Amino acid sequence: MNKFKHMKKLLKQCIHQLDESSSLFVINSDKDFTRKRKHLFGNTLMNVLLLEGGSLKDELYKLFGCNLDTPTVSSFVQARDKIRPDAFHTLFNLFNERTRKTKLYKGYRLLAVDGSTLPITSEIKDKKTTIRKVNNSDKPFSAFHLNTSYDILEYTYDDIILQGQAVQDEREALNKIVEHYKGDKAIFIADRGYESINSFEKIKLSGNKYLVRVKDIHSTGMLRSFGLFSDDEFDVQVKRTLTRKQTDEIKAHPEIYKFVPQNQRFDFFDDTLFYDFECRVVRFKITEDTYECIVTNLDKDEFSIQDIKELYHLRWEIETSYRELKYDLDLNTLHSKKRNLIEQEIYAKMLLYNFCSRITNGIDIAKRKSKYEYQLNFVRAFHIIREHLKKTKVPSYICNVIAKEILPIRRNRQNKRKLKPKAPVSFNYRFD
Repeated sequence: MNKFKHMKKLLKQCIHQLDESSSLFVINSDKDFTRKRKHLFGNTLMNVLLLEGGSLKDELYKLFGCNLDTPTVSSFVQARDKIRPDAFHTLFNLFNERTRKTKLYKGYRLLAVDGSTLPITSEIKDKKTTIRKVNNSDKPFSAFHLNTSYDILEYTYDDIILQGQAVQDEREALNKIVEHYKGDKAIFIADRGYESINSFEKIKLSGNKYLVRVKDIHSTGMLRSFGLFSDDEFDVQVKRTLTRKQTDEIKAHPEIYKFVPQNQRFDFFDDTLFYDFECRVVRFKITEDTYECIVTNLDKDEFSIQDIKELYHLRWEIETSYRELKYDLDLNTLHSKKRNLIEQEIYAKMLLYNFCSRITNGIDIAKRKSKYEYQLNFVRAFHIIREHLKKTKVPSYICNVIAKEILPIRRNRQNKRKLKPKAPVSFNYRFD
């Protein structure tokens, strides 16, 4: 069985498993999907998964073959409205459990953590997604904030924490991701914005590692409070006793103590209000006059400064994945104004991303005698995979078709293309 057929079989098994306990994932368990109709629970899950960027009417014609018995948009929306968004989240987790093939770097999984804003229509306003005033304007702004952990070596999303933009908290999202994580030892890699001693200690106590970029020594951040002022590269071990107290003794010895104010969260104080904290701080040059600063608990004997640089550089994969998710898999072209249906599509698109990625990762490209190395054209690969996922029969040569779609890798390009960020497409005809 080829890779595509195998993945499709596993996906259908996951949907069937949810279908057998559908009463747990619907709004009204006594009557929703209890009678046979055009829209069955499992079929509706799959159809949401396969939605592209067209209007709902066009998407239904694609899914049902432009037949006379193609369901109406209204009936499809009503069927979706019966399903709770956590059905798709559960399906995402179930598919990951069945298809994950763990890849390690020096014995660790590499999990990049980052967030991304997904603008949605402001026609419906609520306390979680809608900010009333933005940039001194009275115009409301509505969005979901997508927080994820991304497996850098397997190119797949590992966990999702979905928040409304008005209540988004990336540090709290990181804490939840760490609490959820039960796999092999991992290194959580994050950018600025996740600078939090509370999160660092949470990751350490979970038995895992962290590598987080923080503000430089010249900024008002953690490193400045540690008294690190050497304007050069360094790799040092920092030890401080954290405390809520502010006695003369504590103020006189900043090299021993670090004061933690009441408005700064720290979950690990005992009755004495003292806690010993230790971390490694690495500062390295990236241009003639700029530096990057990393806080980590990776051991200096096992991970050199060069290893730290390489690991932080690999974090960029999650940024690339967000672009592919939004533009190549149409997450920016939502089909509803309703918050619960938007959540469904977010989880569905992330599952589809993992489905596509696990197929493309197993495809080898034939080596060519050429000026350039070659890689898969992931945009074309995603389109081919989604198109054949809609079909009942999958041709045996599907992986060979995907392998033909390649692009040259042009390293160190001097004149990079200037890409404008795309706004989400929110034409009224896409909505229910």
